[in-house]
Parts: sequence; structure tokens; C-alpha cells
Amino acid sequence: MSVSVLSREFQPVQQSQVHQWQVHKLRSEEVLLTAWAERSPGRYVLTGRWPRGHAFYRPTRGAYDPMLLAESVRQTVPLLSHAVHDVPRAYKQAWEHFSFSVDPLASLVTTVDEEVRLVVTCSDVVRRGSRFAGMTMDIDVHLGERLMGSAHTRFNNQPAAVYRRLRGSYADAEAALANCLPAGPPVDPHRVDRTSPDDVVLSPVAGGRPGRWMLRVDPAHPVLFDHAVDHAPGMLLLEAARQAAHAVGGSATVFGMRTHFARYVELDAPAVVVAGEPVPDGTGRRRVDVSVEQHGVRVFTSEVTI
Repeated sequence: MSVSVLSREFQPVQQSQVHQWQVHKLRSEEVLLTAWAERSPGRYVLTGRWPRGHAFYRPTRGAYDPMLLAESVRQTVPLLSHAVHDVPRAYKQAWEHFSFSVDPLASLVTTVDEEVRLVVTCSDVVRRGSRFAGMTMDIDVHLGERLMGSAHTRFNNQPAAVYRRLRGSYADAEAALANCLPAGPPVDPHRVDRTSPDDVVLSPVAGGRPGRWMLRVDPAHPVLFDHAVDHAPGMLLLEAARQAAHAVGGSATVFGMRTHFARYVELDAPAVVVAGEPVPDGTGRRRVDVSVEQHGVRVFTSEVTI
């Protein structure tokens, strides 16, 4: 994006405040977006702040955790659904696919308090009658005046009644959490680029087979389970893919992901995380294919660039 285009994107415009409920967060410190504005039909600029010392998404090698970008995009999904498309609070949004990439040099944490700006272009908006049913978003993420990353995602939106029919007995979040399997023992935190065992989402499998772990689900985790949900959150699956890529890739930095959410990952049944060996991608980086399997079916896939 040219400097002239950047300047037009960031010219002052009437902004609307982001309300905490619009991004589906119970803990105010986890709200990353602060305001939004419509630049033109289907094009929006969102502003926010990233904490330099987030409790879970900590800086690595002097750069912001790329999962802050992912979580900002996740918050954009309900925000635009509620604020722009008048979706009621009880409606449910779900990722279909999500990809992102970051520039590590443009992601460096500086001593200046820099604003985060997400330039969002919406397309392929689907409606069922008058009801908003989903759309695609392409997002450029700026840190200060630097373009530090981009993302692409598609999500769907379901009324509460439709969601209950789709999920059946699993639609009750409290019951789903009550039936959640106990969290298994964590793998060595340093193996997955973590410092605390509480932040590890992989658990060893019996026999210690390489490249395979059990998904470790801890509903008490204050960030991954900020609020009650009836299935494994999308950010938990992204974190599992990231940790699996670290486990097989050694000392590595994650530059991006391409993910597909095929089915909900249930809390009452074991889920297996499988990672392949890193493969050179021809650019000096490597690619790790990660999947999550449950009941013998592949329910989530991610191509992680390290």
C-alpha cells in the first residue's frame, strides 16, 4: 500500500466506540479493539492497542506475538457482525477458514505507544432473506505507520435457534464445560516456546509417538477461555498449531498460518494434534502441516510457516 493511500486511510473520520460485548470478551483487559469507522461501503478502519506485556501473548525476540494479530481479527468478526449488520447478541459466529502472515521486522515492539489499525475490506456477503449469514474479510494490519501483516478470513453467522439445532445437546455451554475431559499433563513448556506449564495446550500421547499429542484443554485458562463456550475455541486450535510447529521445528518463529475449521472440536472427547516434519518452502522459511483429529475425523487443519 502506497504512502498516499495510507494517508487517505488514516485521515480523521467519525469513529464509533467498540463496546466490550461486541467482541465477546468478559475481561476488559482482553479487548484489543477500541474504535471503528466506515470508510466506504464494505470498507472499515478499526483501531486498537496491543499490550507490550500481555499475560499470554508475550513478545518473542523483541516482536509482538503474531497471535495478537489473530485475536484482533477474531474480535473483528463479532464486532462488524453486531455493529454493522445489526446481529443480535445471541447469534453465533464461526470461522470457516483463516490465514495470516506477518513481517517480523515491522512487528518489533518499540518504546513508543503505537496505535494498531486494521483496514478491513468485506466481500461475498451472504444474506438469508434479511438476515446476515456471513462474509469474507481481507485485512491489512498496521502498527504505527508500518504495514506489519495481513489476514484473510471467512465466517458464518447463525441465529441462536439455528445454532441450537445444529449443535443439539452440545449447544448448552455450561453442560459442555461440565463434561470437559480433565486436562492432561503438559509437555515441557520450553519445547513449545512457553515459560509456564499453565499455557501449554499439548499433552504427551501414550508411547511418546513423535509429532503427535493430545489437545490439552483447560477451561480455567483466563485468556483462551475468557467466557463460557460449548466447544474448543478457535484461538485454542491456533495456539495448538503454533505449539506443535515449535515442537517439530525447534527454535523457530511463526510468520503465518493457513487454517481450515472443518468441524467443532468437542470438549468431552479426546482430540489428537498431529504435526508433520518441517518442509522448506523455497523462500528460506519452512512449512509445518498440523491437524487436529477427533473421533477419527480431521476437524481442523493448519499450514504453519516458520
